[in-house]
Amino acid sequence: MTKSISRRCALKLGFIGTAGAMASLVGCGGSSNDAAASGDASTTQGSYKVALVISGPKNDGGWGQGHYESLKAAVESHPNWEMLEPKENTADADAATAAQSYVDLGVNLIIAAGNEFVSAWGDVVAEAADANPNVKFLMTNTDPDTDLADYETLDNLETVQVNLAQTGALAGIAAGLMTASGHIGFIGGMRLPTTLTKYAAYLAAAQKVRRGTEGHYNFEAGFTDASFGSKLTEQWINTNDVDVMWGDASAVDNGARQALEAAGADTHFDIAQPIDIVGDDNPCVITSTVTDWMFGTAMDEVESGSFGGGKVIEANMGNGGVYLGKFSDKVPADVQAKITDCAEQIKDGSLVSDDEISAIKATL
Repeated sequence: MTKSISRRCALKLGFIGTAGAMASLVGCGGSSNDAAASGDASTTQGSYKVALVISGPKNDGGWGQGHYESLKAAVESHPNWEMLEPKENTADADAATAAQSYVDLGVNLIIAAGNEFVSAWGDVVAEAADANPNVKFLMTNTDPDTDLADYETLDNLETVQVNLAQTGALAGIAAGLMTASGHIGFIGGMRLPTTLTKYAAYLAAAQKVRRGTEGHYNFEAGFTDASFGSKLTEQWINTNDVDVMWGDASAVDNGARQALEAAGADTHFDIAQPIDIVGDDNPCVITSTVTDWMFGTAMDEVESGSFGGGKVIEANMGNGGVYLGKFSDKVPADVQAKITDCAEQIKDGSLVSDDEISAIKATL
C-alpha cells in the first residue's frame, strides 16, 4: 500500500524550487532542542507531560507555529498538563532519537507535527507499547490506513486529520466575495491529494458566491523559495488580473504576499493559513483559515484511559478545529456578514457538495 508523501519527503525528492533566504522557515535540518532533551518544561506544571516534535522552527509563521500554538492553548485549558519545549528542526535521521528521549522521560503524549516521522517512529512506538504503556503517540495529518499500515501496533497511537473540504471552502467564499476581477490564485507546495482537495473546495465555493470565478493554480512550488511565490503571483496579477490568493506552500506563501502588497494591498488580497495573521504586519491578509489540531481532545482521552487503537480525531468546523480567523478592516461589514452566513452553510454541508468538489478535482 502506497504511503502518503510528506512535506519533508517532498523536500528530499527535490520537488521544490531553489531554496532561498527563506529556507530557514521550514527547518530542513538542524539538531533537536537541548532544552527539550533535558526535560525543561514550560511554566505550566502538572501531573501529565506532553511534547511536540516538528521538522521546522516553532515560530515559522505557518505549519510549525500552527501546531505549537494549538498545543499551548490546549495546555492552558488543561491544568494537569505540563508542556515540554518542542524539539524543533528535527531531521529524519534524528526523529527516532527525539521520540525515544521523550519516552525515556515518561512523557504521556508525544506529538508528531505531520506524517514526516511515520517511518522513523515505528520501532519506538512498538517498543513503548510494551515497556512504557503510559506513553502515547499522536500524529497529525496522518492516515492510519495508509501511513501506518506497516506498524506492529496502534494500541498507543492516534492521528488527527483536518476536514480539508471545509478549510478550502472557507477560503473560497472569502476569495469569491472579495475578488473584483473574478480571478483567484492558489499555490501548493506539491501535487499531493490533500492539496488538490483544498484547491478544488476553494474554487467550488468561490464559484458558488461569485458565478464564473476562474482559478489559477500551481501545485509544484515547493515549500521554501519565497521568490518563486513572488514571481508567480506577480505573473498572475499581470497576465490574468488575479487579485486574491490562498496558499498551501509555507515560505512560498510569504513571497505571494510580497507580490500582492507590491500590486496594492488595498486591492490585492491574501487569505492566510493555518494561523491567524491578520494585522499591520501583513497588510494584504484579509482573513485566515485556521486549524486547531485538537490536542485537547487527545489529552482528555489520555486522562480518561480511552486513548489509542489508531483512532482518528477529525478537526472540523463542528468541533472548532477549522474556522476563519479575524477579518481585516478591508473586508466591508456587509461582506463579512455574507461570509459568516456562507460559513454556516459550509458547516452544515449545504453550500458545496462532495460531488462538486470531486468534479473539479478530476480536472486537475
